[in-house]
Amino acid sequence: MKAKTIKGIYPVFLVYLLFFMWGFIWNLFNVLATFFQDTFHLSNTKTALGTSLSFLAFFLMSYPTKKIIARFGTKKSISIGSFITAIGLFLFFPAAVVKNYNLFLTGLFVLFSGVTILQTVCNPYIGVLGELKNRAARINFAQGVGAIGAALTAPIAGWFILELFKEDLFGGIKIFYLISAGIFILLSVLVSYANMPANPNDLVAEKSSEILDKRGVFQFRHFVIGFAITFLYMGAEAILYQLMTPYFKVLGNIENAEAVKFSAIIFYGLMTGRLLGAWSMTRFDPARILGWFTLIAAVLVISSTIIGGMVGIYLITAIGFFISITFASLFALSTKDLGRYTNDASSLLVMAISGGFFIPLLFGFVADSFSLKTSMIVVVIPLLLASVYGFFFKLIEKTKS
Repeated sequence: MKAKTIKGIYPVFLVYLLFFMWGFIWNLFNVLATFFQDTFHLSNTKTALGTSLSFLAFFLMSYPTKKIIARFGTKKSISIGSFITAIGLFLFFPAAVVKNYNLFLTGLFVLFSGVTILQTVCNPYIGVLGELKNRAARINFAQGVGAIGAALTAPIAGWFILELFKEDLFGGIKIFYLISAGIFILLSVLVSYANMPANPNDLVAEKSSEILDKRGVFQFRHFVIGFAITFLYMGAEAILYQLMTPYFKVLGNIENAEAVKFSAIIFYGLMTGRLLGAWSMTRFDPARILGWFTLIAAVLVISSTIIGGMVGIYLITAIGFFISITFASLFALSTKDLGRYTNDASSLLVMAISGGFFIPLLFGFVADSFSLKTSMIVVVIPLLLASVYGFFFKLIEKTKS
């Protein structure tokens, strides 16, 4: 019995390690955003393009990912996703050699194409690796592990690249990204040779001959509204997680390295909030939590732009805790009581993450046209919409579209 338990721990460990690693690399561009902006003389719009391309992968890779999973199954898809992620990370090496921003962007897109596969496969897979009654706890904990990785990006990558290689930042990029690529190659190999438990969803997909109709899910008003808000919110989240260093630098008149350190605090709140998410959702109404938390987050952003200075920075750093449960809550509420349409809705909500491509571009455009402070309205609106959705969810879900 003990051997069987140990045998089951290793696959779970590998999947949690993947959550940690893609959380870690997710925030890497934030560390380099201001450096790229200064080195390549980029506008705010072109700087935001780095973040946008990351999320564009969720849109363009959604359909190919479904085909990969259907063709190869869970285990091989995880290996494939890890290997593609490694290729994207490796591309930063030649990009740093030739000092070409477009090649950096290419690496980002390839990197997040691999992460798209990993997200699509691992999120439901971690739910079947253990007892059914603890499924939600495992998923929430996995998101928390990813948040820990994201929280460590700035102190580790920022220290390594911006401080240890202060006189040769491109050299620091080469070494750091090669190490990161090597870790994902190792994970790809380990998963490939591991005795991973079968995913019941793979077996269902193989036996099912049903042609899924994605139009069916749009008859539910709470899904339609939830999908739209998720699309907008993921853009706001991308801005808060990956584009705050230029905002902090302007707001507090501080150096790049210091701004990066402040941006990391957002992820400490995110980490704490996600790890507490499973506990809070079992004791309070998830819709009400969503309503209050996103309203507080919106107030923090508005107050930051009005007050400014270091206080304005501190207000933004507190936002991580209050938006930590937003995506999970929107996902849960949008897919509530959809029956046979649940899988269709889940697939579309993953695609909605591509809002992180379009909304940051709008953020950059407003910043270039007016100011960084003014551009924060692009963040406030989705937060307020999510708040309204939470507070009025019971009314919304009663009616079909």
